[in-house]
Amino acid sequence: MTYLLPATLEGRRRDIRVVDSLPAKGYPGYINGVQRMATVSDVYGWTNVHAHINLSPDEAYALTDKRSPHALYELMLMSAGGTHRPGLHDHSAEFGRALGVVAACFAEHCDAYELSPVVSWSYDPNTLDRESIQGEKRFHAHLVGRTGKERTDVAAKAVRAGGLSAVRSRRIVEEASVLGALLSADIVDRDALRVLQPVPALSTHTATATAQFLLPEGWNSLTHPELRDDLVYIHRKLRTMYDEIMRACTTGTAGMWRRPSLRAFDPQSVDVPLRAATRATLTHYLRALRPELLSEPVKRSRTTYVYPLADLAYAVTIAEQDGQVYLHLRTNVFSDLGGAGISIIDGVIVKTKKGMGDMRPDEIAARSTFQADFLHRLHNHPMAARALFPRL
Repeated sequence: MTYLLPATLEGRRRDIRVVDSLPAKGYPGYINGVQRMATVSDVYGWTNVHAHINLSPDEAYALTDKRSPHALYELMLMSAGGTHRPGLHDHSAEFGRALGVVAACFAEHCDAYELSPVVSWSYDPNTLDRESIQGEKRFHAHLVGRTGKERTDVAAKAVRAGGLSAVRSRRIVEEASVLGALLSADIVDRDALRVLQPVPALSTHTATATAQFLLPEGWNSLTHPELRDDLVYIHRKLRTMYDEIMRACTTGTAGMWRRPSLRAFDPQSVDVPLRAATRATLTHYLRALRPELLSEPVKRSRTTYVYPLADLAYAVTIAEQDGQVYLHLRTNVFSDLGGAGISIIDGVIVKTKKGMGDMRPDEIAARSTFQADFLHRLHNHPMAARALFPRL
């Protein structure tokens, strides 16, 4: 059998600790759907909006109650301006600073509730035909608090990815994520970053499944005014890398049930500064792909997870691990699970399975109280002005 990664890296991927799956209850009677937020009115129609903060006539964010929960204790920050802006880099610096304050305040709130905070978002604006890691194309960040019981369950259920089926392991930690960690380590200049501190690729299980960065001041790092600049810089590096690989190694364009095809290529023609080992891994990955599977529509239902997304796609997850806070960036090509669908809890890669039963009335009440208490905390936070009046 030919693997998409060289044998040593495939062995490391298969050794990563994962959980499939951590259940999450839903609201009684709610049916999940995607791509419903075409207008600001839709944001109000499909979510319970707790706050709507305008930054300009065309840029805003809303704090909402996600109607298809990933956890009992959570909120969502959603871009709520008149124009779709799918990425953080598509938003202003003021938006980025507001997001940072909201997320840092959420972490404080979780601490008061004895929860472990996880903040995540995804970027995949162009995949419209198959399952996407960013179902709603507006930027939206998931703010989730994990309970002690959930953390205990994750520790008890964790297995090696190699113990799952090929499809299940790919959904949770796909080969492109490992390749992406290596590529990111080569193209991201540590000296260009002002806040994030790169963790060496492959040095931990999580640094194998993601490009991992330390937040040196913990959750307070999220309030640093240059954090958004770091994330925009990383996005631009990923964009350049993706476009160059596509230019050098493929032909054709993406469309509805259409993707570029691989062509004969010289690995040295990929004009990105890569270490020899990374370039060899990229070459192995591309040459092990089987694009002929994609030309058989009758098999699409069985080949979803070998049918690529339409363009650059990645998920960001910020979580605690070993007493520190890290930002993880997971590149995606095949998997359909975004930043909240694949969480990181105590260093374990965790798939969340939504809609596993209905929340009880007391659980809905606890969720509502948690959200209301957070809004009160945010309103009284020392940096509230940067979140609520971000242009001041």
